Amino acid sequence: MPIMLQISHPDRMLIGIVRGTVTPQDLDGFVAEIVAAKALRYRKIIDVMGASSGLTAEGLAAFRERIRQMALPPKERGPIALVADKELAGLARVFAQLMGDERPVEVFASIHAARRWLDEHS
Repeated sequence: MPIMLQISHPDRMLIGIVRGTVTPQDLDGFVAEIVAAKALRYRKIIDVMGASSGLTAEGLAAFRERIRQMALPPKERGPIALVADKELAGLARVFAQLMGDERPVEVFASIHAARRWLDEHS
């Protein structure tokens, strides 16, 4: 899977590092890993700097609906900081807009800025 997951339970944070082409199935698998690790409430950094997306705005909207069907209250979902380069920043912003009504989601150009923002939202 092109999404590597690192979880720090003591810090209540997870980092997803995306490399290569991401598909909707990869996103579903990533969420399944987070659920299995009982880390939905954790703060999340998703680094897509090394990704080439196989996703579309429509695919992200469908992913959002699958997340909503999990019937988890918004307080069960931690904030998400997306780290994206110029090439994927537009798609990252679409994701942030789709997911942002249920939790804080922002797009950053550096992991350092993403961490600072997450520290403010912990």
